[in-house]
Amino acid sequence: MTISVNSKKKQVKKSFDELLNDLRTSNSEKVRYNAARILGEMGDSSAVEPLIDVLKNDKNGSVRLYAARALGELGDTKATTHLIESLREDRNVDVRVRAARALGRLGGAIVVEPLVEALNDENPQVCITATDALIEIGDVATDALIESLDHEKVNVRCDATRALGEIGNKKAVDKVINMLYDEWVNVRIYAVTSLGKLNDTKAVPALIDVMKNRSENELVRAGAAAALGVLRDTRALMPLRELIMEAEELGELEDTALKSFKKIMAANWQSIPGAAPAKKPVGAF
Repeated sequence: MTISVNSKKKQVKKSFDELLNDLRTSNSEKVRYNAARILGEMGDSSAVEPLIDVLKNDKNGSVRLYAARALGELGDTKATTHLIESLREDRNVDVRVRAARALGRLGGAIVVEPLVEALNDENPQVCITATDALIEIGDVATDALIESLDHEKVNVRCDATRALGEIGNKKAVDKVINMLYDEWVNVRIYAVTSLGKLNDTKAVPALIDVMKNRSENELVRAGAAAALGVLRDTRALMPLRELIMEAEELGELEDTALKSFKKIMAANWQSIPGAAPAKKPVGAF
């Protein structure tokens, strides 16, 4: 198999073996990282071992970056432990980011712990990418993420709360409800959003309390109102109505409450007295 490689002058067709040779022996970092990139796109698992070697030993960060990306694309779990090592130890931020992304694609219980550790990375982009990788992995990451909700660092609690909402495993509901009372507003914002996504009406009373709390941040209150609209539970109707009626004018909070009120009414009109749609008179158009 050959593939076209763009150069400044013309397209050069290189075979798999030629690309491997470039990866292993070229003095040009650009040639090496292009070879790594293309080998990942070609999908031949024979490239896995050479790419692992480059990931571990190449002195250039860009080459290691593309090796990590290629290993994720090739999807061979032989690369897992080496990508974990890069995530934990590589000094290059971009390599750690690509290693996290690749581990999300490879999946499996073995990658959960190192990705959860990476939520505490000194670089925010590594933390975000590790969070997205854990979301991609799904349910198997739930327990470790629940434990991370007790982490001392606020960004770890934020990322874990967000991830649990995206994963959607309801075993996290009780713990995410507790995050409504975290000292940091960003955590509380993620908590109200995640409780809507977790879609468990167990959270309704706590969300109502947050929405009604006048000393709470407005974004958190609006998020709680929005989550109540997602949950469609009739217990929220009266608190939502009271919040709307008490306002002298509709701000973002009240507007969100009104939208949620309408959603709940529309979802439950058959069980709410007087909520059925009015029938058109006979002969009306």
